[in-house]
Amino acid sequence: MAPCNRVRATLPGLCAVSLAPLLALVLARAHAAAPVGRITIYVRHVIGPLKPLRGVNGAPNLTFLGPVDSLGHPRINVSAGYRAAHIDLVRTHDSEGLADIDPHIGPLRPLVSRAKDTRAARMDLRVIFPRLSANPDLAASYQFGPTDALVAGIRSIGAQVLFRLGREGMTTAPPPTDLRKYGQIIRHIALHYERGWDHGMLDGVRYWEVWNEPDLGKIWWRGTPQQYYALYATAARAVKSADPRAFVGGPTIAMVNEPTPYRDGFLEYVQAHRLPLDFFSWHWYSVGADDPYDFNRIAVRMRALLDRYGFRNTRSFLDEWNYDFREMRSAPPMQVASFVASALAYMQNAPIDREALYRADGDFLATGRPRTPTGQVLVELGRFVDTPLRVATAGADTDGLAVQAARSRDGRILRVLISNYRIPTSKMGARPGGDTLRIPGLFTMRLLRRRTIHYPQTHRYVLTIRGLPQARYRVIQRRLGERGEAVTTTHPPLGSTVALEVNLPPYAIDAFKIVPAR
Repeated sequence: MAPCNRVRATLPGLCAVSLAPLLALVLARAHAAAPVGRITIYVRHVIGPLKPLRGVNGAPNLTFLGPVDSLGHPRINVSAGYRAAHIDLVRTHDSEGLADIDPHIGPLRPLVSRAKDTRAARMDLRVIFPRLSANPDLAASYQFGPTDALVAGIRSIGAQVLFRLGREGMTTAPPPTDLRKYGQIIRHIALHYERGWDHGMLDGVRYWEVWNEPDLGKIWWRGTPQQYYALYATAARAVKSADPRAFVGGPTIAMVNEPTPYRDGFLEYVQAHRLPLDFFSWHWYSVGADDPYDFNRIAVRMRALLDRYGFRNTRSFLDEWNYDFREMRSAPPMQVASFVASALAYMQNAPIDREALYRADGDFLATGRPRTPTGQVLVELGRFVDTPLRVATAGADTDGLAVQAARSRDGRILRVLISNYRIPTSKMGARPGGDTLRIPGLFTMRLLRRRTIHYPQTHRYVLTIRGLPQARYRVIQRRLGERGEAVTTTHPPLGSTVALEVNLPPYAIDAFKIVPAR
């Protein structure tokens, strides 16, 4: 039956006119009837400085190692993209052997196929102290060149270095046994990057972190908790002896949601032995939950734990985090980007002092343009450097709809980022197998209990901005896109109270800049 014949059966005579006006009217009424959310920004209500949460894992430039990495992927210099995002902290972990102390291959039985050793052998050509039998007091025992290039690349973009002392994962080398000698090696590494020893740098590294995830099975650490405690004591004292102003921390744990020897036992040891602990570093991925508020929930527990052990001045570093690590490559890019945007906005209210997303070197092109929506999120949040004062907001929630707003010191420039994330329905409620992640043969981890959220069917928001100085303002709106691009809309000049209605369906991200109109 033709369309008009179908309509004529119920509405005789309608086909004498076009259906287009009627359809437009129906759609307009449906649009008008849809729920409308309200987000308000209070420009005059400054609630404190905006925390500089612009850290990442992933070196900006490793092209000096060759055109492809050890897995056959092309290497790209993403320094321009990191500058655009104003990345201010880069962790050296997982840098293809660079910044690693000593060789990866040893007498222990491998955890995986021997094919892994081929990659480890290539990494061993880049470690700082390639022969453990060498004299740690002699400059000739060290090969700083490759790691110098790594650190120089980080510093060239204006970022601070978070230097992870240790080795890559899946190695067969045993834990250090001669801690006196290992401490001498670490001390000379710190002297090289802090005090210029052996043609090194002055104040080249801001933060020193001892090892990576010693609690995660045997992937990075194949010793006991007590051996790690002793290593931490040796490393922390060695770094401080080279430069008392240096910041040292650990234990870079993954299992933060349960009492373990590497969490509570570590803090007890550090407390009992009066060891330096400038920052407590921990990692979290929202495994099986995809909930951007997970990090706040864990951070509150970490802060309470540190305070309970008397470490009230120890800073809390979430220096490895992201979406569910099993799904980051398969999930829709905008969904991951909205997750990252909402998580970073929420972290402004969390007891998290620094963070480092894992990882960002795949989110940019060599031209400096974002390659992914997550890269665009980092760029938009990086633009907040010219608006360092956080201002109060209303209308957001902790379920995914996140708002970050900040103004310039003179109050004439305002930036707002809104991310409308929703936890997938399949990731809510009780997990069918319980709140435990099991990786056979490697580790078992307790996960956070999942939340259940009942989302309103709100796809539209009225954004109201109050308290701007008397003037006319130009509103520049950027809607982030699927491929790392953004669609820019410049609204007609508005008065000192700005009100805009925006369509913001789930996983959409908008960035606004409000400036005086010329």
